[in-house]
Amino acid sequence: MTNANQLEMEPREIKAVVMFVDVEGFSRISGKKTPAVVFTELRQCLRRIAEIVRSNGGQVNKTLGDGLLCYFHDASRENEESYLADYSMKAIASAIQIQREWAKRFLDSETSPNQKDHKKWHALPVRIGINAGPVLMGDLSVSEDGSLDVTMIGETVNLSKRLESAADIFRVLISPKVKTIIDESGKPLDFGVGALWGRRFLQMKHQAGLFEAWDCNPFGNDAEVLKGALRLVRTGSKRSSPRIPWLCHVPLNAVTREGLQGRVVDFSENGFCIEFPSAFARKEQINITITTGRPDWNTLLVSKGLSNVTCEVRWVETVGQMNWHGVSFINFTLETSRSLSELLIQFNNRASEEQSQEGI
Repeated sequence: MTNANQLEMEPREIKAVVMFVDVEGFSRISGKKTPAVVFTELRQCLRRIAEIVRSNGGQVNKTLGDGLLCYFHDASRENEESYLADYSMKAIASAIQIQREWAKRFLDSETSPNQKDHKKWHALPVRIGINAGPVLMGDLSVSEDGSLDVTMIGETVNLSKRLESAADIFRVLISPKVKTIIDESGKPLDFGVGALWGRRFLQMKHQAGLFEAWDCNPFGNDAEVLKGALRLVRTGSKRSSPRIPWLCHVPLNAVTREGLQGRVVDFSENGFCIEFPSAFARKEQINITITTGRPDWNTLLVSKGLSNVTCEVRWVETVGQMNWHGVSFINFTLETSRSLSELLIQFNNRASEEQSQEGI
């Protein structure tokens, strides 16, 4: 096993599986606690993640604020045909173990906030991205005391970070290269927990079209655990009342710039729930055109400047064969958002009245 202490000081290229782990929301709550508590909780959180990574044959390259840069590598096996497949499986197994443990810890800490668990730290959701390929490894220290700063750089590392930033909490996002490697290896992909796999699309700099990644849901056999953890995250607390949107009683279509057809399931002053056949990754910005089955209503939307909407994906959930996306408006002011929701409410009311009259 290669680690930082065994590497030569001269930069070298290695083949490795790279995994970024980031603690979601830690920066938001850190201002509410003393510095001592912040560092203690974060240190314990990152140490547990590192324990899981190392127990699965990985190494931690760096602590990056509230996250970790990890890698899986063995110089003695780089030329073996099964090398990247074996270590990709180790990385995914680590990620699945982290996410399953974190969801359960999060549920325990939120549902029993006054009861200290055995580790005595509050779990926060994490995001994980995984990629594999060549990386450059070497010393990038700028210290005057001669201490080393062995780190990894390159496109493989950059894509792993991009995948982490687009991943859903309690899930794992992997590159198409990693998915192809493990598919061709013939290794089982349920990881003993009924792991579920689905495509996610995201935009990449300097690349036309959408980039396809793969989402791993580690809760195929424990769907209620995932639902419970997500419910707490989205409502902020088990005591909070969830947002109550307006259901669409009129056909409301959402068409992306790429021509992907979607359906608005419900709406609020802040955004939509949109059903698409494909799944976009978290934080993706999508430009949509809103249309109805009524030409006069479409004209009204256009005249008020409300037909073209830029949204950011906040969450994705698979429902049957479709994918529901919670999106927030990012090109509208609060006043404009309210104008759109009020207009859609009017459409809903008119449709209900017309349906009632038809039934008489």
